[in-house]
Amino acid sequence: MVQKYRITACIHSAFTTLLFTTLILLAAPLVAHADEINYDEWLPEATVSIKNLGDKIKKPLPDKANIDTLSSDIKALNLIRSKAQQCITDVEAQLLKVTEDLATLGEPMDRESPEVINKRSSLIAQQKALDKQLSSCKLLQLQSQDLIKFINQLQQSILARQLSARSPDIITVVVENLKAPAVAWQDSIDFLRAQHQLKSLSPEQFLALMLLAGSSMLMGIFLKRKLGTVTPAPTQTEDSVYGFGLAARTSMARALPLLLPVAATAAFFSITLPLSPLPFLTKTSYILGIYFSLIILINILLSPAPPAQTYLAHPDELSRRFARKLKVLLTLVVIGFLLFTGEFRAGMSEAVYYLNRGIYSIILIINLISLLWMVRLFSWSILSPRSRLFLSLLLGVTLLAELAGYRNLSFFVVSGVLATAFSLGITLLVHRLIKDLCDGLDEGRHGWQKNLRQRAELKENDQFPGLIWVRIVIFTVLWGGFVLLALNIWRLTDPWLAVITTYLTNGFQIGSLTVTPALLAGGILAYAVVLNLTRYIKVQMLPHGLKYTRLDRGAREAVASLIGYLGVGIAILIALSVAGVQMQNIAIIAGALSVGIGFGLQNIVNNFVSGLILLFERPVRRGDWIITGDTEGYVKAINIRSTQIETFDRADVIVPNSELITSKVTNWMLRDPYGRVTIPVGVGYGSDVEKVRDVLLKIANNHPMVMKDHPQLAKPKVLFRSFGDSSLNFELRFFIHNIDEKLNVTSDFNFAIVEAFRRDDIEIPFPQRVITVANGKNTDDSKDREDTEDVKDEREPKDQ
Repeated sequence: MVQKYRITACIHSAFTTLLFTTLILLAAPLVAHADEINYDEWLPEATVSIKNLGDKIKKPLPDKANIDTLSSDIKALNLIRSKAQQCITDVEAQLLKVTEDLATLGEPMDRESPEVINKRSSLIAQQKALDKQLSSCKLLQLQSQDLIKFINQLQQSILARQLSARSPDIITVVVENLKAPAVAWQDSIDFLRAQHQLKSLSPEQFLALMLLAGSSMLMGIFLKRKLGTVTPAPTQTEDSVYGFGLAARTSMARALPLLLPVAATAAFFSITLPLSPLPFLTKTSYILGIYFSLIILINILLSPAPPAQTYLAHPDELSRRFARKLKVLLTLVVIGFLLFTGEFRAGMSEAVYYLNRGIYSIILIINLISLLWMVRLFSWSILSPRSRLFLSLLLGVTLLAELAGYRNLSFFVVSGVLATAFSLGITLLVHRLIKDLCDGLDEGRHGWQKNLRQRAELKENDQFPGLIWVRIVIFTVLWGGFVLLALNIWRLTDPWLAVITTYLTNGFQIGSLTVTPALLAGGILAYAVVLNLTRYIKVQMLPHGLKYTRLDRGAREAVASLIGYLGVGIAILIALSVAGVQMQNIAIIAGALSVGIGFGLQNIVNNFVSGLILLFERPVRRGDWIITGDTEGYVKAINIRSTQIETFDRADVIVPNSELITSKVTNWMLRDPYGRVTIPVGVGYGSDVEKVRDVLLKIANNHPMVMKDHPQLAKPKVLFRSFGDSSLNFELRFFIHNIDEKLNVTSDFNFAIVEAFRRDDIEIPFPQRVITVANGKNTDDSKDREDTEDVKDEREPKDQ
């Protein structure tokens, strides 16, 4: 039990620590900006910086101006703007305090003391200085915003100018290559000869390279045999986490004989050849390593090596066909990177470069469109027909732009589509794996997950504690990162980040309400952390701490419930405070709620107060056997508004708390679990009553549930109650240890009494009636009818 408690405590602590760490990380920028700044020194420096940046930016830029050179200026301006906003907030708070102090002193009066006069003069001087400082901060904020907006427009104009630049079209390029085909390719051949780096290796180094590659291949073959022998669990192949793990193991094992030599060769070239400038051969080895790693990733996701099966897409043949097309696309991307970047590109003439790029673009875009329309065959396709048609038309127009000479534009679009698609695929994969992992923890799909749930003392349908907040945090960070990456891919980082930052930090208006998303997110995270911490204290710490007190079970549960309600209230207050909600606004809301309570929420408040009374007085507790109205059963839960009662038929009845306070309630287990059982017994008139009493007492004394020696409760007793029509009526009365077992104990006694009476020849009578029929014929019809009814009455008890 102690081990389970420690494991559960560790689990809760881990989740709480993760949430708390996330809150600290998200709040770190706010804390960093919250450091004290000497505005008297900072304002002149910021003013000079703003002037210098403005003069620099507004100068005519060269034709080859780079967008990235302006990003550092935007970062500097964003820093100034954020400090200016902090300055406005701080100075306004100081100015409010000074104004309140002046209002406290009141209007100037005659014959004031020198201390009051000096204090008022000092406050007025402070007010003027703060007004001047506030104006300077607001001016800096406006200037920084204007400059950021100007730079964003400048970046867009530079980008538009670069994308609209035109080079020779494909017809001109073909004509140029046809004029001198041999000369056009001679530069490329000379470059390849010059880049042949093996001649720079000594014979010893070349031999070491061969030995290293061979030993790496043998090691890969050994690991392939070692890791490739695995038997899948057929009941778990539908789970993406398990499927990913198995596919990663088998696919990696199959690729190791090729991947290890490539990695060893790249490492060897990195050691033996110079790194600056990076030789073409070393760069090629790096690219091949990345290429084979991505091929392995495609196999893991869509075409895993046996015995692993496909787990992301069905049917298998479609998944493997899609994987082959992705490998072709990846191969094209690698070839394009090698051909059109770096030294190889420098070795080509313009005509050859443009011709190769045109042919390459045709093949690449056709492959992209084919992949795009193949995606529609999968059930997980996230693209609608209109989206696919739009992207296909976009790629077609991009190809025409490439052939028409707008190569910067075509490269921007194609590279953006590829990078965005790759980023989206990785994001969806991580989302799927994390989702299935969290679902597995909630459901207990695998053995290790079931063991973890058992050690956390979770029931079958219980969710893993704190996991919902972990999902929210992880998925928010995951998709937020994808959005930022997509903005960076499409060169929208600076303008959109400026807009996003402005909305996050400064907020936006909805009518007269200002909503600040950063503060709102901080409030939600603060609420999650405090609520999870409260739940941990309520569920794990309090039960183990209160069991050493003298409080009974009901009192301990009441304390735990009150701590839970108090924690929720504190979490709400902290969340509102972090979210920037002013307390006077809360007072206004509370006043409005009081009016609503007076009209429409009376019953809800009545039930809430009744729930508090139930917790304090404890007339009923969880687990008690109670009867209220027509409802009888066990108290399953006492909530803030209602109490849940589980009947003996396992039906849940929801009873408002106010009914338990205002109505009559029978609680069989209020003070203790003891209860009296009364069993009526009837025997024939010819029975020995002393013997009947002894038999009944013997049965009672032999039953383990009967209380026989309790100092405050009577021992089992047999009472001779009455003379019945057909029997002598007795009652066997006794107390049992647990009233929950009343029905079972009553059944046990009935069986035992029947068996004992049969053994001792004690008659258990049943109703009888003696009918006397007079001889002769009755002439009275009413008498005949009476006799007939008597005969019926005589037969019915016997049939029973």
